[in-house]
Amino acid sequence: MTHQFPITGFDKHWELVVNGWSRYSPLLNHLAIVLAKYAPEIWAVIFLLLWFWPPLRENRARRAVVYAVVAGVLALVINVILGHIFPYRPRPFVYEPHLIHQLVSHKRDTSFPSDHAAGSFGFAVGLFFAGASDGILALILAAAVAIARVFVGLHWPTDVIVGAAVGVVAGLIVLALRGWLEWLVKLLFRIFGIRPEPRYRRRQW
Repeated sequence: MTHQFPITGFDKHWELVVNGWSRYSPLLNHLAIVLAKYAPEIWAVIFLLLWFWPPLRENRARRAVVYAVVAGVLALVINVILGHIFPYRPRPFVYEPHLIHQLVSHKRDTSFPSDHAAGSFGFAVGLFFAGASDGILALILAAAVAIARVFVGLHWPTDVIVGAAVGVVAGLIVLALRGWLEWLVKLLFRIFGIRPEPRYRRRQW
């Protein structure tokens, strides 16, 4: 028998609790399905709006988009490494098919750690550069995505907790080393025709 990553009592208990919410409200189910299934598309729309919202001037929001995307990619790279280090972990709908209400179809690959949680929290921390309110709203969305992945039966709670931690660490690393990304920011601004702010409004980044 193939060695498997253990499923803890904590995971079993809270998976049944959160997944059990799916029996109460069809509206809540639809919301969870959208968040769990289309999180990458939702983040893409947010980034596109922040990037292309007029006027096309250099600002903190556009820099934050660059940092957020890099942080998300870094988080996913770390997740890939962790996925190769840790043994296979069956998803809830595979491990307990008669108890879990599966709302979203998915292949039966390993569940640990959650890529959606890692990427979402990496994005959210990166967006803090745009401002505290932007970062807090992004964190709320990231948390909603992570909970939704548990809700629909695709991840155990510790999958998303570890994924979230990976995302936060990746985001903090990128923000701490953002000076190294200045070349990328300037290149993207040049490609998309994003002009510098007037001299009297220019800030030190």
